[in-house]
Amino acid sequence: MSKRISKRKSKSAHRSYLSKPAYFGDKNIPLSVELIQFDETHFEKKTLPIDFSINDEIDKTKVNWFKIKGISDVVQINRICREVGLHGFDVKDLLADQQVVKAVTYDNISYVLTPVFYINEKEDIDDMQIAFILGKNFVISIQEEIMPVFSEIEKSIEDNNIFIRQKSADFLLYIMMGAINTININTVMSLEDQLADTEEDLIQRKESVDILQFLHNSRVHYTRIKRAVISLREEYVNLLHNTNKLIKDDNMVYFNDFDDRMRVTLGDLASFYESLSSLLDLYYNNNNLKLNEIIKRLTIVSTMFIPLTFMVGVWGMNFKFMPETDWPHGYIFAWGILALIAVFTFIWMKRQKWF
Repeated sequence: MSKRISKRKSKSAHRSYLSKPAYFGDKNIPLSVELIQFDETHFEKKTLPIDFSINDEIDKTKVNWFKIKGISDVVQINRICREVGLHGFDVKDLLADQQVVKAVTYDNISYVLTPVFYINEKEDIDDMQIAFILGKNFVISIQEEIMPVFSEIEKSIEDNNIFIRQKSADFLLYIMMGAINTININTVMSLEDQLADTEEDLIQRKESVDILQFLHNSRVHYTRIKRAVISLREEYVNLLHNTNKLIKDDNMVYFNDFDDRMRVTLGDLASFYESLSSLLDLYYNNNNLKLNEIIKRLTIVSTMFIPLTFMVGVWGMNFKFMPETDWPHGYIFAWGILALIAVFTFIWMKRQKWF
């Protein structure tokens, strides 16, 4: 079960676009930079100091992939982004504590910013910001959290799977965006597996105070993931227009394919929402059944005591002449009558299949 979602402290109301860039997230990860350079015959990977210069490190004869992890070092992140020509507003969106989605094309670069949703070490749903900056022969990936998002891509480049080393930088961007979409899909599938387990508990009417909280958290996750995918698909049109011609015509088919993948992801989210709605209905129906059973038991008990209460009320009247009150065996006789009435009422309700 997912734990209760803690709301981030929103500081957007106190920020101004005229203010200096500042990191408002909750992942204070030290900045680290790796550079992967490759062509058809060579592959090289090295670690760079945080004060590196992109223009000095780019090898124009190869594809250059700058892997940056951690965005809490605002000074260095701002310097790197501005060095390649990124606007200050886009840098602020990257550093914001909100889920900002955008795809922008400049004269010399294309910029994509999107959140990715994943299962963290505590088996909870978490998210982080990931940005891509595409240049003529380089790609910069900036991620908020230290997690192996692109480990398979790095291994594929090293082994030259699907002839990736014969491709250009824009194809590398397509592969990395596909990896982001895959992580989101896997997260949705993980939530669906949890929904299946919850459905079994609800069908078997197992008592759990966490079920409603889990269903509520799942709906929040669904809303956030859907909003991110829809926003990215809307912004993605800017990338497909390719006004700066950084995406080669031969690779445009791959970027169109990514749009189809996002459509499939939205279909998976729609299916997930239907399952979630069904479970919410099942949960409330179970609660109604439990309430009905409680009311039914109370009704049975009340029905059994109605004639007993009537008899006790009759014998409790203060009339002067009540023969049975002076009878020596009147007390035992009264208890016998009450017992017979209770047994008769019980048998009658049993035959009526009230329980």
